[in-house]
Amino acid sequence: MSSALIFTLLLSGLGIGGNIFADAEEVPCFDGPCGFPRCPYRWTLHEGRCYLFRGSESTWGDAETFCNLFKAHLTSIQRPDQYSFLREFIKNASGTNTRTWVGGTNAVQNDLWMWTDGSPFTFTAWGSGEPNNVDGKEHCMEINLRVFKLRNNVLLRHYPHQEGYGFGISGFFTRLSVCNHG
Repeated sequence: MSSALIFTLLLSGLGIGGNIFADAEEVPCFDGPCGFPRCPYRWTLHEGRCYLFRGSESTWGDAETFCNLFKAHLTSIQRPDQYSFLREFIKNASGTNTRTWVGGTNAVQNDLWMWTDGSPFTFTAWGSGEPNNVDGKEHCMEINLRVFKLRNNVLLRHYPHQEGYGFGISGFFTRLSVCNHG
């Protein structure tokens, strides 16, 4: 698809700002188990939630903003089986063990980790010595598949009330990312 056509579709609300999940309500039983949602093109259904692997690198703040365009967030992780799914999903989508943004942050209050989707922060699989908040600057979460653990990273520079970032922040490093809706 040409970039001009993609840009036109995005401007018309078919991708950005439009709710691509509008038809992700209950579907007839012939489309899968009754009541399970459908996911939009290029999204992956897993246990009633839709996931999108973003194969282009961005800062953590830009990755969350990208997910928000689709009425989604960087993924939260609630259970060990979901964590296992995400590790395989990322490896299969990227073809490698790569560092990938997820929706954990302590940017609002240091030492208080939360998910950007507002779900409870109950599951952790921190790597050894993590979260360590080096120099007081590590406020966002990545999955580091080389060691199969979560880690925090130097991502955020605080700006007073900068528009376009959920917590008034911008990032230093870029990573791939996973969005989640559902």
